[in-house]
Amino acid sequence: MKKLIKSTLLIASLFGFSTLTQAADYGVSLNWNTTNVEKVLELMSAQRSAFGELIKQKEIKDMFISESYIDGKPMGILRFVIQADSEKEVESKLASLPFYKENIVKISNIQLLGGKWLDNTPVNKNYALMFEWNTDIDVMEMDRVIGIDLQRVIALNKSGLVTSSYIDTQTVKDGSTRPTYSVSIMAKDEDHAHELSQQFEAVSLGYATVNVMYLGHKINMKAL
Repeated sequence: MKKLIKSTLLIASLFGFSTLTQAADYGVSLNWNTTNVEKVLELMSAQRSAFGELIKQKEIKDMFISESYIDGKPMGILRFVIQADSEKEVESKLASLPFYKENIVKISNIQLLGGKWLDNTPVNKNYALMFEWNTDIDVMEMDRVIGIDLQRVIALNKSGLVTSSYIDTQTVKDGSTRPTYSVSIMAKDEDHAHELSQQFEAVSLGYATVNVMYLGHKINMKAL
């Protein structure tokens, strides 16, 4: 418990206590589940309207659009972050939307991100960097690295490279609970995203592994 309190206080000192108490945010990746472009276009207006209600209710935290195809025809697809209490609630919130009711799309992945604490919306390719701690790191050393990396996230956000960041906790094999984080970052390609991840102390020292996922272009939700 002392380990968790110490790291929690470290995070709270950087960006306040509110992030640690808000509902969780989940990243959702979709795949098309149809070859019928006409059906997609027919339901598009109703889908936008229903999804727009989730945006108005502030359920949607981030939206990205990436390239995809239906029957060889280009048709962008959304990746987004939604607030919920569980993966089941994510699925429940989406179940009534036209694309889901008609089985036009299917959820390919739901990823717990934690709580959002930074936001920026430049127009560029975005890649998610999702960090996962290794198990054999001394607690004091972990606290030191977390402090360095969260300050680095803030600096990268100010420079425009980081477009979103989320904080969560990770329970490792020894039973201890550690703060962890993920960031959406601008990069030319996946190799560039991996290269940028080396700027983080936890990665460069081998304390954490990082998974990179292409998100697409971030949508400015304030303009919707």
